[in-house]
Amino acid sequence: MALDFSLSKDQKGIQEEARRAFRAICDRHASLRASQRQQAAFEDVWAALADVGFLGFLVPEANGGSARGLLAAALVMEELAAADLHSFAPILGSMAAASVAAFGSDALKGEVLPGIASGETKIAIASTEAEAGFNVLNINTSAENRGDHFVVNGSKIYVSGMDIASSMLLVTRTLSLEECERRGLPKTKGISLFLADVGSEGLERRELPSRGEGVLTQFALELKDVHIPASRLVGEENEGAAVMFTAFNPERTLAAAMALGISRYALNLACEHARTRKVFEDTPIGAYQSVQHPLAEIAIRLDAARWVTHRAAWLFDSGAAPKEVAASANSAKYLAAELAVDAVDAAIHTFGGKGFDEDHGVIHLWEQARLLTTAPVSNALILNQIAEHGLGLPRSY
Repeated sequence: MALDFSLSKDQKGIQEEARRAFRAICDRHASLRASQRQQAAFEDVWAALADVGFLGFLVPEANGGSARGLLAAALVMEELAAADLHSFAPILGSMAAASVAAFGSDALKGEVLPGIASGETKIAIASTEAEAGFNVLNINTSAENRGDHFVVNGSKIYVSGMDIASSMLLVTRTLSLEECERRGLPKTKGISLFLADVGSEGLERRELPSRGEGVLTQFALELKDVHIPASRLVGEENEGAAVMFTAFNPERTLAAAMALGISRYALNLACEHARTRKVFEDTPIGAYQSVQHPLAEIAIRLDAARWVTHRAAWLFDSGAAPKEVAASANSAKYLAAELAVDAVDAAIHTFGGKGFDEDHGVIHLWEQARLLTTAPVSNALILNQIAEHGLGLPRSY
């Protein structure tokens, strides 16, 4: 499959429109570091994302979207982070849109997708559990089929944005691992996904004191006899692994794009400071190779990571097999997340002691960059996946 590395006129237009929209938000907020957790700042971002059409890029035109694709979404996501506006909320919505568009019933698509595309509907993702961690197939949250509805019991952790979402994409087991083993089925069987109402009776949430996600707050959930209509099942019962893996590819690609934006923002800050800061005589510190070289290396890696990210998005938009998309999406997320950490570190190095002063706008980037090496998937797990599936090495876990 040949890849055209040039952006179309439409994609370039989307990129420039997003740049202008997010720059306007920056101009309205005197201190983003103080306002990022304020609801007003988030609503500004969400409205801008809706205005540039991002929220409908993975929604079919028949359901109120534009179907412009993941590459267009990645371009916007990079611009968002490059404007120092970090949020996982648009990634969560994109995951849900991709899942429902690919596997949802016609009725569910008609019910949910128009709201996602317009920005009216915000989605949370509830997949992680305390014991299972990144091993989603090892979850214990169960959903029992009662005919016209399912009854769900279990718990979830690190669910982002429950306080702003109206629905959540909930990952459950409709067949336990023990039952799968008894029937001779693989672990990937028995997974089922639902779009559940966050206000469902029997659903309790507890805010977690976590950091790194900007405006989003994380929650732990307890589900006790939560009733979910069968019509809210995404895909077929027991076949939700395919739905889940379809959602993972946009998630990792857009996380990579976010990391690119953070890297770009950090690099621009560092270069601007290096051009003007003078310590010895009249020579800017940007003339020193100890400052120049780390920043030049970041610029080279940024260019390379961006192409891998665009390749992953292009493969997704071209309808490539999910496993083929996953190989590029995982690589992009790994490269971009590692780059973001190093880019922020290089910026701190350039600012020296000022890099730790919040007024200089650098140190707050560390949390977001470091989080991306762990979420939405650990970079160590990505290496495991590439070693096993790309290199044919023995499974390590």
